[in-house]
Amino acid sequence: MCRVMIGCPVRNRAWILPHYLQHLIALAYPPEQMEYCFVINDCTDETEVILQEFAHRFPVRLLYDNSSRPGGWHRGVYQFSRLAELRNRLLEEFLHSNCTYLFSVDSDIMVPPATLQQLMQADKDIVSALVCNGKEIGDDQFYNVFKQVGERLIPIRDFPRHGVFPVDCTGAAYLIKRQVISAGVRYNSHWGAEDIGFCKEAKQHGFAIFCHGAIECEHIMSNSQNYRLDS
Repeated sequence: MCRVMIGCPVRNRAWILPHYLQHLIALAYPPEQMEYCFVINDCTDETEVILQEFAHRFPVRLLYDNSSRPGGWHRGVYQFSRLAELRNRLLEEFLHSNCTYLFSVDSDIMVPPATLQQLMQADKDIVSALVCNGKEIGDDQFYNVFKQVGERLIPIRDFPRHGVFPVDCTGAAYLIKRQVISAGVRYNSHWGAEDIGFCKEAKQHGFAIFCHGAIECEHIMSNSQNYRLDS
């Protein structure tokens, strides 16, 4: 059984963090083969306290990267270059572990219990779950999957719901094999969002990117979104 590291950068997520963590520990995967890593950055709420309490119960690596740089944490006002730095810290910490996979799951993504098993069974270099990014703009067909058309990345709207399909860019919740990170693939903001840079580098290194259309996570994009706390 392969060992997996799960985590992401975290900033001011106390409003959703307990439910996010609850979904992670509910994953149908042997607990002894999972560990967690979170990059805590410039938090002004109870995020650090919640993660420290979580670390008392589970194997967790807590990294701190407080830069006091300008740039907010609310959606649309953060700096992609800063996010790239934080995500790269997670990749470097992963390389110091004995894990075979990194499961990168953003802190506002609620993963179904079978997600990790299904993504592993796909046996791809990089494979994501489906995440709807369009709730706040009224587009429920806008997902975290894109194809390259000329110089542009275009959202994929017509895709199979029964298995994996190729994509040129993804993000939010995806499983990465160690060989991808060991090859030097890293995040950057050269093309905009840091996930775009990561996916472009992965493809330049010859790695294929996929999405599993049978797995859809819930995306809680703001604390005003109607979310059942018992879900």
